[in-house]
Amino acid sequence: MQTIAECLSQQLVEAGLRRVYGLPGGENVEALDAMWRRGIEFILVANENSACYMAATEARLTGGIGVALTTLGPGATNACAGLAHAHLDRAPIVLITAAADPVLRDRHSHQSLDLQALFASICKYTAELAPENAKSRIRHALRLTRTGRPGPVHLSLPNSLASSLIVEEDASSPPVHPAPQNPPLSEMRALFADKRKPIIVLGLGLEPGRPYAQIRQLAESLGAPVIDTPKSKGALSAAHPLFAGTIGLTRYDPAYALLDEADCIIALGFDVVELVKPWDYQTPLIWIADWRNHDPQIACTVEVVADIGETLESLGPVSAVAAEDWGAARIKRFRQRLAAQRSPAAAAGRISPQTFLASLRAHMPDDIILTTDVGSHKIFAALEWPARQPNRYFVSNGLSAMGFGLCSAIAAANVTRQPVLCITGDAGLAMVMGELRLLARLGLPVLVAVMNDSALDLIRSAQLQRGKAAVGTEFANPDYRQIAAAFGLAYHRAVSRAGCNAGIQAWLEQGTAMLLDVMLDPAGYPTSVRHS
Repeated sequence: MQTIAECLSQQLVEAGLRRVYGLPGGENVEALDAMWRRGIEFILVANENSACYMAATEARLTGGIGVALTTLGPGATNACAGLAHAHLDRAPIVLITAAADPVLRDRHSHQSLDLQALFASICKYTAELAPENAKSRIRHALRLTRTGRPGPVHLSLPNSLASSLIVEEDASSPPVHPAPQNPPLSEMRALFADKRKPIIVLGLGLEPGRPYAQIRQLAESLGAPVIDTPKSKGALSAAHPLFAGTIGLTRYDPAYALLDEADCIIALGFDVVELVKPWDYQTPLIWIADWRNHDPQIACTVEVVADIGETLESLGPVSAVAAEDWGAARIKRFRQRLAAQRSPAAAAGRISPQTFLASLRAHMPDDIILTTDVGSHKIFAALEWPARQPNRYFVSNGLSAMGFGLCSAIAAANVTRQPVLCITGDAGLAMVMGELRLLARLGLPVLVAVMNDSALDLIRSAQLQRGKAAVGTEFANPDYRQIAAAFGLAYHRAVSRAGCNAGIQAWLEQGTAMLLDVMLDPAGYPTSVRHS
């Protein structure tokens, strides 16, 4: 017979999980020991949110499930933002927390919270494990993370019960969502028949099915421009003549102009949670995703809840004749217009975001993984980074949580053992600076490029645009050279294109972690106030 802790560890291993990120407490002793005996690696983080961000990135890279672990009370509550990220960014993770001893709850409230009530609104499922239910609840939770629209689940385990033996029970799991229906292929073909300006919009739901070849085939068959969202960047290479750009960052993203002209929209794995601008298009739309069109529901002519790749394969050749001024021809003119827009020159001793990003792209292979934090740099990078391969761009976009960038880069490098780029703001880095220790301890080849402008630039810009004073959005940064030395990291300071080139080249040659201190002029951001 097994204990609850042993059952939990076994089911994690059987689900293909080999790594847990977290910050434990004394109440996790039994669970941690059982995981260790099963060969599960435990990655100790500095903050519980970080564990959830790392677990989410691991899940997206592997196509599986990520796992985070915290203690009860403050550990569980500290994980709320990370769990909310998993909820709104549709990440299949399991959060395992400790819980107060159920025998003492009526007379002892120290660190005791109703964790099921706390997490109910941001989890697909939350439950406490006990001898009579643990086996089925663990199985159901793991299954539910990837059923329908992916998302997080939460399991709590009191340490006082973790070593209790499982009571034999019915092994059946609670029902999950109904199976997908056969796609209405004839309706889809009929919708294409008289359309001259079809467009394809991609979203975060392309993983883990990865229907990249089918997407390219459909786009080329229709002569349709392809727009992505930040979490689907690279699904069609930015170098492809039908790639039109990215939406989801501001209400005025340039690629919206093409959506406005389209007479038919094919939405693949689309999720409006990524969009800052509310979706109000009434254009005929075909929805194809692994989950139904809901929360919120958008105007839709044909809804297909099925595997995207299989659906596109079943659809086969489509008969549609794009207008002569549509497709690649329209995108070429669109790109030329964007290229003609000049960015302001950087101030002396500073570098523009355009120059910095160009330096990065010039030195990096097509398959480099890039993570970004949240702020002006996130908006700029998501709009401008030319992603050439799929599932290599990581960002918190549904929740847009600061602190994500570094944590995501750590997990990505740990999973792939490949070089990873991280673009983070100075404020975002300050939130998770303690995680820098993992770069040296785990020997991870991550370039942490901190956008050093001593401000919450996105918020400051909003203040200035409204004619307000910059209150609470400017600060003094630490000496990053000393920060890097304290964590055992290489350091380079960049104030020019040549400085960026030198720092990036040194990082590539060394193959170890580096803190790149980018002395940035934020005037080049699309969200910044332009000064005459």
